[in-house]
Amino acid sequence: MIGKTLFVCAVSALALPLIHPFGPVRDHHSTTALPNMPLIEQSCQDCHSERTEWPVYSYLPGASWLVEKDVADARMKMNFSRWAQYSIAERWGLLASIAAELRSRQMPPARYTFLHPHAHLSDHDIQQIYEWTKRQRNILRAEGINHPRAESASMPQ
Repeated sequence: MIGKTLFVCAVSALALPLIHPFGPVRDHHSTTALPNMPLIEQSCQDCHSERTEWPVYSYLPGASWLVEKDVADARMKMNFSRWAQYSIAERWGLLASIAAELRSRQMPPARYTFLHPHAHLSDHDIQQIYEWTKRQRNILRAEGINHPRAESASMPQ
């Protein structure tokens, strides 16, 4: 009986990394340039783009599912590899969210920076990204968009 249990455990341990309950997250890879902001690349790209660098622990049974779920969820919220595909209103909202989540220190998550100390953002880094989001929103404003709701009002139907 113990032999069968060990066999089942061994087979399961070998098979688990091959099962991807959150879809083919690892199969999506892009060489699309990220926004010209090195701090985004340093602290955000692994989860919020298709340029993820998968660490060794992300291939371990159990851990692989946790990492893939985090990446899948992050890409659903915002994917820098698809930035050009977002509408102006979506970009405006995402830029505002980036600024708010950084300033409240919700991003990057502590569990990520614990394992990836290079992704930790100092107060100065946060201020730099905040200023970048402000500049990007000003660019959108210069294109005639004052607020996301204005896009639908100012764009011809």
